[in-house]
Amino acid sequence: MEMAVLMREHLNCWYSLKAYYLAKTVADLPFQILFPIVYVIIVYFMSDQPCDPMRFFMFLTMSIMTSLVSQSVGLVIGAAMEIQVAVYLGPITTIPVLLFSGFFVTFDTIPSYLRWISYIAYVRYGFEGTLLAIYGFDRPKLHCPEPYCHYKSPIKFLEEFDVQDGIFWVDVLALAVFFVILRVAAFFVLKWKLRLQT
Repeated sequence: MEMAVLMREHLNCWYSLKAYYLAKTVADLPFQILFPIVYVIIVYFMSDQPCDPMRFFMFLTMSIMTSLVSQSVGLVIGAAMEIQVAVYLGPITTIPVLLFSGFFVTFDTIPSYLRWISYIAYVRYGFEGTLLAIYGFDRPKLHCPEPYCHYKSPIKFLEEFDVQDGIFWVDVLALAVFFVILRVAAFFVLKWKLRLQT
């Protein structure tokens, strides 16, 4: 929606694209960090997770990183497309990202010729990281009043979603790489569109 204003003001030489893009990124960061913090404070304690600061901040880190990457995807789509197309394309692109994230279909059940898609589905890393933050790192057994509880051992959750071999910091790094690549891509898409106008 800001494209028309950006083009007019940039072509009038009021500011450079770098200044605009940096200002937009810096202005959006507080909201992209504050809203996940509010969400995590509510969800983490309402779901009765352990009062372990390390787990809490790991869960919070994954939520913030996923939020930043999601917004970056939106920026790329918004910069590349007209608003009418972007409104439909945005939700359509989330379908394969969610399908191959490991939430609906575990990684070992994805056919081998489609497994590569799970590595470019950024939600996979956010989902895996949150599971590891909550159920990994030698979490003690869960309370269960029944004689047999299949999920009493937290490792069962990780095995169920096929993330028992996941590494939390690899997930954080993968999301950081997605964030940087998508932000740079959005910048170059904007630069290309501005060049078309001149």
